[in-house]
Amino acid sequence: MAGNEHTRGKEVDGGTRPEEHDEISDALQWMRLTYALDYAARPDSWERPEDYPQSWSIRAYIDADILEPDYDTFDADAQGRVTVAEASVHLVPDVGSVNLFDTLDAHSADLSRFAEAFIVAGSEPSQLSVEGEPVLEGDLMIVSWVSVQPRFRGHRAGHQIIKAILGAIGRGTVVTVLHAAPGLKDDTDEGSLKHRRECRALAKYWGELGFRPLDGNIMVLTYEDMLAMLEDEDQEDTDFNLDELRDVPLMQLSQEQRDAVFRNLRTKLDELP
Repeated sequence: MAGNEHTRGKEVDGGTRPEEHDEISDALQWMRLTYALDYAARPDSWERPEDYPQSWSIRAYIDADILEPDYDTFDADAQGRVTVAEASVHLVPDVGSVNLFDTLDAHSADLSRFAEAFIVAGSEPSQLSVEGEPVLEGDLMIVSWVSVQPRFRGHRAGHQIIKAILGAIGRGTVVTVLHAAPGLKDDTDEGSLKHRRECRALAKYWGELGFRPLDGNIMVLTYEDMLAMLEDEDQEDTDFNLDELRDVPLMQLSQEQRDAVFRNLRTKLDELP
């Protein structure tokens, strides 16, 4: 389930020490993602709808040496990489040209519930629509789940990961959907007071990124919401003194600072005659 490992503004058992908080926030600026795609060589939404959605497995990681001086307290793999989070995403290319319900239902019960949510919200079974407007072109992204490791919770890592996924494999995405519900544990029953509280907290968490309720705990991010999210991210550049940053070696800048410098440079180049 999307976001089932996120803290919701609270400390968790085994969470970070106060003195680690800023260090981990800084380290997350250097986070990288690896993507693995499982997809048919010749996808056919009509003859083999079960094979049509692209299945992406994603791992977010940080090089262990970035986490100094506490890197030895993190579990690193043989390449010296520390896992921040993992995610599973399905992408339906050109969703306006496929039968929505047949495609998702043929793939799995997991994807079928998202089709059902769209239908409850007003979509025809054969045609994706959002708020009464048919989606005629572009891709549909389904975030099946995002799981952030305990040491990295409470730093909005999930937000960073969704933005990175949209920027990498979701460039043609016009609608993104996720299930804002935690994974059920031995001490939690679906529908219990604790479960409902966690669902509300996750809805608030993803709502901060622009997701809105679709049906039940399923939330949707439209193309307009995504553009607004990216515009808000650009506004954050004003927190930096870009003139001063240009005199600092790139390797001494955080990823966020470098992105701000490059965005500003691209804007100036676009303005040239």
